[in-house]
Amino acid sequence: MNENQDNLQYYEDEIDLKELVMALWKRKKMIISFTLIAAIIAGIFSMFIITPVYETKLNIVIGMPEIYHTRYGDYTLPIKTNNQYINLIASNDVLTNTIRDMGYQGTSIGDLNRRIDIEKIEAKDDQNSFTVSVSADNPEESLKLAQTLFDSYIEFLDVMIKERAVNYYSDYFNVELNAKQNYLDIENEKVKRNEELLSNTPKVIDGAASNVEIQSHLSEDTDYVIPVDIINPSYIKIENEITQSRQNINETESTMSKYQKYLDELNEENQAINKYYETGREEKLVSNITGVVQSSVYLPSPPIAPDHKSRPSNALNTVVGAVVGCIIGVVAVMIKEYWFKEDAKK
Repeated sequence: MNENQDNLQYYEDEIDLKELVMALWKRKKMIISFTLIAAIIAGIFSMFIITPVYETKLNIVIGMPEIYHTRYGDYTLPIKTNNQYINLIASNDVLTNTIRDMGYQGTSIGDLNRRIDIEKIEAKDDQNSFTVSVSADNPEESLKLAQTLFDSYIEFLDVMIKERAVNYYSDYFNVELNAKQNYLDIENEKVKRNEELLSNTPKVIDGAASNVEIQSHLSEDTDYVIPVDIINPSYIKIENEITQSRQNINETESTMSKYQKYLDELNEENQAINKYYETGREEKLVSNITGVVQSSVYLPSPPIAPDHKSRPSNALNTVVGAVVGCIIGVVAVMIKEYWFKEDAKK
């Protein structure tokens, strides 16, 4: 009995499947219509409604040294890897300057950041070539934005490194000057004490009062022992110490003079940097310090405007629209064939 019921149920299911296929086939024009309409709508929407996105690619090569050579000494750069350098292209300062230079009114840092993509290759520390994609809604603006972003990036790196080097050496020479001044005070005090001591120390020792005798051979058979005056060793020692102290003082004063000159130059650099910030970075930083960024971060070739949009894909959107339309058509046929028929039977 159960077996017969199972066979009957299977038979009815088979008939239902056949009816379903026949119903779909009978309403194939309806399904095709839904498919075509949805595909056309999706294509039109993709072509004329959705804002196109054009991407300009920047191939940036970074070869920053570990040590920055300046006339004030060798400055060890705080950033160690190229990956850390390339990430700075999306820093707030760079984006703020780019927004200003592009004249983007009302554009936030977050909005611009979403238009920048840094392509990384497994984040290798020794990687020195990076591709940065910059997007806009037309090819010309995309190219201009990419160039402006790179210029702002180079300027930011240059100012940042120079500012840190200036601050480092300003602190260094101030500390050194204080140390040299303390040393100079000690040496001057030492000279003063030794000069007082020297004035109270006899230059020579009386030979008659001393036990030192010099025997002079006036002839082969006669010896005369003549007591003579001699230079006081203590006097010579004090005099040498004074000479050495004065030499140290001269060298220290010369070094201090050089350090003070460096500090005056660094103060001028600091003033230029402060002016650069106070004026809103409207003018380039005027600096006498040789930069290292321009020769270490560069584009092997200039960027070019894209000749086609990156997204959306009209073909892909049309295909997706066709698939969705086909599904809607099939669902509509099933509702029409079964739902409404069941209601009619009732």
